[in-house]
Amino acid sequence: MKSSYPKISIVTPSFNQGAFIEQTILSVLNQNYPNLEYIIMDGGSTDNTIEIIKKYDSKISFWSSEKDHGQTDAINKGFQKTTGDIFNWLNSDDYLEPLILFKIAEIFQKKPFLEVLCGREWLFEDKIPENRILSEGSILFEKVSDTLRIGIIDQPCTYFKKSAIEKYFPLNDSLKYVMDKELWWKYLLENGQDKILKSNLIISNFRLHSLSKSILEGQSKFELEEKLLKKSLFKYIKFEKVIIDYLNVKGDLEINWYLDNDIVKPLKKSYLIQFINESYVEKNEMKMEQLSKIYLKFFLVPQLIIVKIIAYLYLPKFLINKIWKVKLK
Repeated sequence: MKSSYPKISIVTPSFNQGAFIEQTILSVLNQNYPNLEYIIMDGGSTDNTIEIIKKYDSKISFWSSEKDHGQTDAINKGFQKTTGDIFNWLNSDDYLEPLILFKIAEIFQKKPFLEVLCGREWLFEDKIPENRILSEGSILFEKVSDTLRIGIIDQPCTYFKKSAIEKYFPLNDSLKYVMDKELWWKYLLENGQDKILKSNLIISNFRLHSLSKSILEGQSKFELEEKLLKKSLFKYIKFEKVIIDYLNVKGDLEINWYLDNDIVKPLKKSYLIQFINESYVEKNEMKMEQLSKIYLKFFLVPQLIIVKIIAYLYLPKFLINKIWKVKLK
């Protein structure tokens, strides 16, 4: 019976989450999934986490508790020990929907081409769980360039065929907040989204509480790290310096992106349109000439027409007059 089900490997990174981790563990073990590999990588908790883990020692495939470099490092260590066909990590303050692993396995079995399954999840505040909200889950668009640019990876309810993502591990442990987005971008840049299934299947429950990174750290650190990640992406695909400089982010990330296909050109085109559509040109008219030249490379039309189109569509009248007299005279 066990061999008829694909092996599902789940890694739980943990640190001082004794208030929640038992619910997390039970949500996995109570699936009663016959071919489960459950791994817990604890960062040396000093609360009652270890006591709780030991209660379920006989049913956990592997666990350890030792000092690490944070969540991403714990995920990497856990991934190294996995031997399953399907993989995801489940944080120690979240939990799975009942019997959901059987449904995930069934979808992967029915669709052998499938590499990524994107479901949905409940979002709730710990003190008022009855006011939960059903998230859309990962957001994909028709064009992979748009998915890369404005799409969303909702990691807790996104399950991967391990063979499709193992080349992107270990994750960059300098990323503490958007390591899932880096994984997502790497996969999309190399593979596109033909082997991704967007499903309404409700997979997980995401808890917001006073000690979670989403609350404790606020959005500022997430946003900064995402900008650094985007800047590294732009540098790798040799995006124009004027766009990289626009991000105006101190520091940088050294990321070895995997890329050998023709997704880059439409991606660059999509990002270019986004930046021009936003307030960038209005705020900094001195970049207008540079932007028009970049735009020219992608659309192969006379520069004068491009500048006119951009100006009439996106610029206030006083800038139109100024640019027309100075730049095009």
